Amino acid sequence: MIEAFSQLGERAVELPLAPLSVTFSDMSTPLRLRDLPRPNYTGGGILNLMASIIRARGGRSAHRPLAGLEPARIRPYPKVILLLLDGLGSNQLHRFVLAGGGKHFFGRHPWQKITTACPATTAAVVTTLATGAAPAEHGILGWHLHLPDLGLDGTILPFVTRTGTPLATPEFNLEKYLAVPAPLASIPGRRVLISLGDIPFSRTSMAMPWWTERHSFKSLDGLRRHLRALARSPGRAYAYAYWPHYDSSCHEHGPEGRPPAQHLAELDAFLARVEHALAGTGTLLLVTADHGHMQTHTRLDLSQIPGFYDTLATLPSGDVRMVQCFVRPARVKEFLRLTREPPLLGAAACVPMAEVLRSGILGPGQPHPALKNRLGDYTLFAAPGHAFLYPAALSDEKAPKFGNHGGLSADELEVPLFVVTP
Repeated sequence: MIEAFSQLGERAVELPLAPLSVTFSDMSTPLRLRDLPRPNYTGGGILNLMASIIRARGGRSAHRPLAGLEPARIRPYPKVILLLLDGLGSNQLHRFVLAGGGKHFFGRHPWQKITTACPATTAAVVTTLATGAAPAEHGILGWHLHLPDLGLDGTILPFVTRTGTPLATPEFNLEKYLAVPAPLASIPGRRVLISLGDIPFSRTSMAMPWWTERHSFKSLDGLRRHLRALARSPGRAYAYAYWPHYDSSCHEHGPEGRPPAQHLAELDAFLARVEHALAGTGTLLLVTADHGHMQTHTRLDLSQIPGFYDTLATLPSGDVRMVQCFVRPARVKEFLRLTREPPLLGAAACVPMAEVLRSGILGPGQPHPALKNRLGDYTLFAAPGHAFLYPAALSDEKAPKFGNHGGLSADELEVPLFVVTP
């Protein structure tokens, strides 16, 4: 049997976020950035987890290691697997276990509560996991990314524009363009990427060429077989594996819905099978998530607020709970007025770029050269329970999402970390 680090204790280790100081039911109260929780980059977050892994595997990272999982604890294991369950926040996991779930894995192992990065969204955080760099360093700031030097807004992971056309031709040197720093590339030996379907071979993934191996699977059982094969292969290796479907279910039904709970039960049984498959191989298994989900009760379409789009130089970007707004200089006063009255009053904290950068929420390190071009003149941080739509012209109507992420709340920022040793 595989057992978790005893140093983590019998219960989840909590690293508290900054407390909220306003009552969000009062939509007449202006929301401020300082009222919102922050990611932990000083030893309690995903960036620190990557620093621990990179240093333990012989690489170089300028960031602090994770408290409770220093590199010395990881170093002895010949194989290290980091398994990412997209969308699994700590609060969601707590509810699942308290309701009697997790009998196979989640409820049997202690876990450490850590924070993800900001923005708390897949594009930003999986880039941190694939590089070891903070969002400020790699410059991938959301699902939709403002790329003014290409004259467009892109959906960077699927590599398409907001209207669905390819971002660039096959000849375009995306690796050179993105220019993401990669402390993870300093790890010697095997660096293995294991992901669903075409993800390991997508344009954006291939622009990160430091993976020495790429493997694809179609099902949880296929993922288990890949993890077992890696664990039983000779020599030392580090592997990063990714499962996306729990996140999709939370978007469709909300994190408190029944289908996400059913899928968590499936993942609970799957992880128990992975434990059994790794037994006797000396493999360290780390299980975490890139973000949690916020149950959404209010969705505001920014394009339907009279005059709001008229104040902008281009389409907003980012995510539905952290929206980047690029404002025409001559319309700044009007833009700010609209953010200070209903329906945005109390629903969003409107924060200028300088304050976002000064706050440190995007993480430490040398800022990416394109950071200021991709960060909005003002960023709208959604209040709990809120999401902002910012559609392109003539875009197709889509089913509403009842679970969302990308903002600053404990639901989105706090994720579990399971450390499971031989």
